[in-house]
Amino acid sequence: MNKKLFALLSILVIASFALAACGAKATAAPETKLAVGIVLPTKDEPRWVQDETRFKDALTAAGYDVEILFSQGDSAKEKANVESLITKGVKVIILTPQDGAAAGAAAEAARAAGVKVISYDRLIRDTDAVDFYVTFDSISVGAAQAQYLVDNATGTGNPLYLYAGAASDNNAFLFFEGAWNVLQPKIADGTFVIKNSSEAVALQDKATLTRDEQSKIISQVTTNWDFATAKNLAEANLTAAAAADKGNVFILAPNDGTARAIADAFGADGDVASYAVTGQDAEKASVQYIIDGKQSMTVFKDVRTLVDDAISAAVSFVEGKTPTASNSYNNGKIDVPANPTVVVTVTKDNVQSALIDSGYYPASDFTFPSFQVGIVLPTKDEPRWVQDEARFTEALTAAGYDVQILFSQGDSAKEKANVESLITQGVKVIILCPQDGAAAGAAAEAARAAGVKVVSYDRLIRDTDAVDFYVTFDSLSVGAAQAQYLVDNATGTGNPLYLYAGAASDNNAFIFFEGAWNVLQPKIADGTFVIKNSSEAVALQDKAALTRDEQAAIIGQITTNWDFATAKNLAEANLTAAAAADKGNVFILAPNDGTARAIADAFAADSDVTSYAVTGQDAEKASVQYIIDGKQSMTVFKDVRTLVDDAIAAALTFLKGGTPDASNSYNNGKIDVPANPTVVVTVTQDNVQSALIDSGYYPASDFTGLK
Repeated sequence: MNKKLFALLSILVIASFALAACGAKATAAPETKLAVGIVLPTKDEPRWVQDETRFKDALTAAGYDVEILFSQGDSAKEKANVESLITKGVKVIILTPQDGAAAGAAAEAARAAGVKVISYDRLIRDTDAVDFYVTFDSISVGAAQAQYLVDNATGTGNPLYLYAGAASDNNAFLFFEGAWNVLQPKIADGTFVIKNSSEAVALQDKATLTRDEQSKIISQVTTNWDFATAKNLAEANLTAAAAADKGNVFILAPNDGTARAIADAFGADGDVASYAVTGQDAEKASVQYIIDGKQSMTVFKDVRTLVDDAISAAVSFVEGKTPTASNSYNNGKIDVPANPTVVVTVTKDNVQSALIDSGYYPASDFTFPSFQVGIVLPTKDEPRWVQDEARFTEALTAAGYDVQILFSQGDSAKEKANVESLITQGVKVIILCPQDGAAAGAAAEAARAAGVKVVSYDRLIRDTDAVDFYVTFDSLSVGAAQAQYLVDNATGTGNPLYLYAGAASDNNAFIFFEGAWNVLQPKIADGTFVIKNSSEAVALQDKAALTRDEQAAIIGQITTNWDFATAKNLAEANLTAAAAADKGNVFILAPNDGTARAIADAFAADSDVTSYAVTGQDAEKASVQYIIDGKQSMTVFKDVRTLVDDAIAAALTFLKGGTPDASNSYNNGKIDVPANPTVVVTVTQDNVQSALIDSGYYPASDFTGLK
């Protein structure tokens, strides 16, 4: 507010007191400094408490007493508030109506008393007793909300849930109109599918809706600006919806309070993989939700500006002037002059600049995540990844970082949702171990689009250029070490060889197998080994180097899918199909420790198996005990401490604007991804103590029978 305008208003008010003192006592004005009265709809929504504070701050700073009354959702109380201010001699009333139509009576009472009426933020309807409308551009609020949803939707068939404000509030119609203008073309072309309003579905081919048509939709999706109503409606919608109507959903929520309530409902539904939800008002609680990734955006309507605009309009009226108008809004009776205030879309990306740096809120009002690196691992159901989780937590905590580690639980859709959650929380680098190398490309591309660096961890993300670095053990040398153990322990010729591999969706399974084949194939060709469980491998046994398609043909027959039960079932099926002569002293290429134990149990239970040598990798505790007990022959020790350190070092390099050093690269089908492979160690019964205990990797107390 311009201080000169406040000074002028002071002079005008004092002059009016002086003139009253010179006149007859019967006509003396009430002794009051109030020239402007303010009526707001309720103290039960943070938005209006915020407006109250801004009005008080601005008017008190200018030396004015100010009376701000609340109607508490009651139109009769609202009219009584207006009448109270009239009796106190105010010249202008700034009124935010609880019910736009019902407020007409209060406005007419003011008009009859010669008091100017400024409709504030919401439009008073169906009366000519409104002199000016101070508002944000409500059409653009709804448009901004809808545009956010459009900008973040890909493909077609995205579930869309619509919610609106109160049917008694003209703004609810303006917000919805602005949103519909943007959403309707994307509903018509199939980008969105409306899931919670039959009225909206019936009208989805209409680009422009009449007020009656809007009213039909709003009556189905109204929240009445009430948090409990919003949550109950969202929960009812979700209960009625099939799982196919959920997944990655898009939600038009009308304001911040309802957005939080609706977000809580959708966040609690197990069939909702992710949600994008709109809001408005930049309420503190919703700003924190945005920072935390629980609300997607808010439309920031800078109340400081709106308050200044309202006071400026009031001063103009007190001076006998007419406020400048750049627009008008029809209230059902007249076109009310207005000068709409611009709005700003706020997301995680610009919270700092729009709300903190602008001085609207102090940073101390919010909790910001101190971690800049997010980690996504494939599953909690394999000891290897629980082990990695522990090492990451230990290393980052020791370095003074908070860390969030998410698990995808074997679900690529959940993996992508995890990545998107980390992006919304403002991470700068994501360390991602893909569940499915090819499917993870979409998650990596989402990170790239958000300017987030992607470190592919242990497994390679395939078929995308959105991978910045690969932190891995030398996977070729893992397979080679497994195969070399079998070669070193085989004598003579005709040794039965059983081949097993990881998951066909995991690029590492191919690299491990390639490393093993490089060592085994010459010994298959010279008769040292005879393949017993893969006709595809037998057909290719004279080829020293296999194409990926040839590897895939073999892996398709011998895959364990990294699953213990699958591995055991496959081994038992192979043994059932094999003759006694195909058993005896057998050699088994098992891809990792979990499958090694399962396969070892199957072979140990077969009476035709005299002995077996079985490989593994990861040095899982259970397999280390198997090695000590003589039930597993070896494991390839990949010191996760080193790999974790390498991953963190790469992430920190990216955070500092640098590029990690690479000594190698791996082609992911699209690009050569730079890498710096970590060395591996073969562990047998002979060096368990030195490699795993003396090195501090495991305490001796974790095992029995150590020598």
